[in-house]
Amino acid sequence: MKPVKLVVVTLCSVLWLHAAQAGTNGSVEPFTSSTVLDIGLLEVQSLDVRTAFAERLLQCGVVDRVEGALSAEHITHTINDRNTQFQVSAGGFAGGSNPTYAFTVTDTGPNAATHDDIRLLTDSLGYVLSQDSAFLLDTNSTATFDFPANYVVLNFRHTPSIEQSAELFETVGRIDPELFETDTSGYTQFGRSYVSLQSDVPDAEFIAGYVQAAQQFGVEYNPIIGNVPSLFQGSAAFPGNDWSAHPHGEDYLSRIPHRVHAALGRIRAVHLRFTQKVLQKLQRHDADHRELLRFVSQLDCH
Repeated sequence: MKPVKLVVVTLCSVLWLHAAQAGTNGSVEPFTSSTVLDIGLLEVQSLDVRTAFAERLLQCGVVDRVEGALSAEHITHTINDRNTQFQVSAGGFAGGSNPTYAFTVTDTGPNAATHDDIRLLTDSLGYVLSQDSAFLLDTNSTATFDFPANYVVLNFRHTPSIEQSAELFETVGRIDPELFETDTSGYTQFGRSYVSLQSDVPDAEFIAGYVQAAQQFGVEYNPIIGNVPSLFQGSAAFPGNDWSAHPHGEDYLSRIPHRVHAALGRIRAVHLRFTQKVLQKLQRHDADHRELLRFVSQLDCH
């Protein structure tokens, strides 16, 4: 492809360019860190089985219970059902895709959530779900999170399935492995928008790869400014915990008020038991694909 002229734009000035909601977007995976539990048997399951796992956990109220624990202890004052929405969606990293809990939080206007509360919610979910790291993206250009981040958005006509988002990521990988298989390559799906932070490659290479992927897959690349493929600019954070050094989640807990630690610990224990039940089923090798889907979809939440 011809060299691409770079234009970096802020979302606020060109909101009409894509369907991703202005505000803060984030995601937390439902799968425990492999440092905490050996989840290898779960990781190799088909995407629909992993999606059923994520959906069942959400039905069991893992996210609602975390929000409720924070609210009961008056930890978060601005998070509510009107400004924060979760969904089981798609997320990819280093050549693989998983279902993830993607969320969008309104952070401006009369019912805005504060970034401090958003961070507390994200840290709490990261701890409960035993994550190595979670993901936050502020779509404004002001560096309110840990570092400035360029990103692109590919818009589907309608909200895609998790499998379709994974196929798009794989298309990117066939075009340029540096945008797919490295530890700086990934994406998260929010509604009909596939959002990817810039991989550790030059601007022109990142843009060119995603422009070509959008053309091949039949989706809309954003932003386009003056007929030039460009980049959005926001700020991002990856709050996490080193489970090898801090096996009790101390990195997360250090950022969360102590009075809610016990409640979050109880929710985390439920999540670990849920995961262990699935792993025990997989270890028995006594279920075909359909039976495994049914087992995961109906698993006891306690």
